[in-house]
Amino acid sequence: MLRINYKKGKYELEGSLILENATSLLSHIELLLQNHSTIVISLKKLQKIDHSGVEALLQLHSKAIQHRKILKVLGEVHKNITWILTDTKFKKVINT
Repeated sequence: MLRINYKKGKYELEGSLILENATSLLSHIELLLQNHSTIVISLKKLQKIDHSGVEALLQLHSKAIQHRKILKVLGEVHKNITWILTDTKFKKVINT
């Protein structure tokens, strides 16, 4: 299960970002990008992510750029998903 909580100016992803819910995240953040120029996402409480989840974040980043918006994914991650910090494609999205 994936939860998206808005706290202190950022959207915290909590739980798992996997194939089953990646599309829901895409839809939710795309709606937010229509009304906001900058979206900040925290992965600190995200305990599981698969390649579909990584691809969803990459797609969101690309869409934000296309629409002249800013999508920031914070570099501090849960210990269970530190592998994404070494993913070559994901490095262009993460803000350290």
